[in-house]
Amino acid sequence: MYIVSGATGQTGSVVAKTMLEKGLPVRVIVRSEEKGKPWKNLGAQVAVADLQDADALSKALAGGKGLYLMNPTNEQAEDMFVETERVIKAFQAAIENSSLEKLVVLSSVGAQHSSGTGPIVTNHLLEQAFRNLNIPTTFVRAAYFMENWNSVLDTVKSEGVLPSFLQPLDKKIPQIATEDIGRSAAEAMLENSEGVRITELAGLPYSPNDVANAFSKVLGKEVTAVPVPEDQWMEIFKTFSSRRNAEAYVEMTQAVNSGFVTFETENHIEGKVTIEDYANKALKLSAAQKSS
Repeated sequence: MYIVSGATGQTGSVVAKTMLEKGLPVRVIVRSEEKGKPWKNLGAQVAVADLQDADALSKALAGGKGLYLMNPTNEQAEDMFVETERVIKAFQAAIENSSLEKLVVLSSVGAQHSSGTGPIVTNHLLEQAFRNLNIPTTFVRAAYFMENWNSVLDTVKSEGVLPSFLQPLDKKIPQIATEDIGRSAAEAMLENSEGVRITELAGLPYSPNDVANAFSKVLGKEVTAVPVPEDQWMEIFKTFSSRRNAEAYVEMTQAVNSGFVTFETENHIEGKVTIEDYANKALKLSAAQKSS
């Protein structure tokens, strides 16, 4: 049995679907029966559990062979770092009493740093917590998600403007689609490996200007990337998160732009999804959601 946490999220859903398509037994961990219905319809088992509840997680992992573990960011929480520590403790207790033979953990570019990277530090905490298990463990360090641009789709479509926290606008950084991340994680679940392995998914290099050009091609009209002034970052991040978390997002953005957030090795894996592929799919999904 292959167990997937975060199955309602972007990467977890790809992991679960990939395993199901291979005809493998899958159990998804979700927060409610309602969220589990679509997965049950696809043939997966459903375990309802809070990721901070060790007892519930122990039941969810029962009979499991492999686990895809991700720490969903709780932006409404007062302190994402405290929330992460709780998730870690719960999973540690559950895994200790499990039959797992393989663990795959979603991490991030820059997770080798213990500080100075904002929310990416939560991935450093995950790596440190699960690197000494007695089962093969793979940490999937993913680059900047292409799907991070989803938050500005409405502005792109209505105004022909792509607001960007990534700066300067012509600087290319690795960007990867969650589809590629999920597929790589699913492959890692099935690989024979020993000890701790780190897989760095660099995707493909793009600048904000490249992203704007991709949207221009798909929309058939000009889209221009514009920088979001740094003195506005805090107030923008506070619109969806606590001040503590907003400060972390500011730190992460500064670290990405300065180049501090980078991969640890030169052994990077490229993605298959291009920025044009992403832009086309994102705009189609956005249109479908608005019409439904």
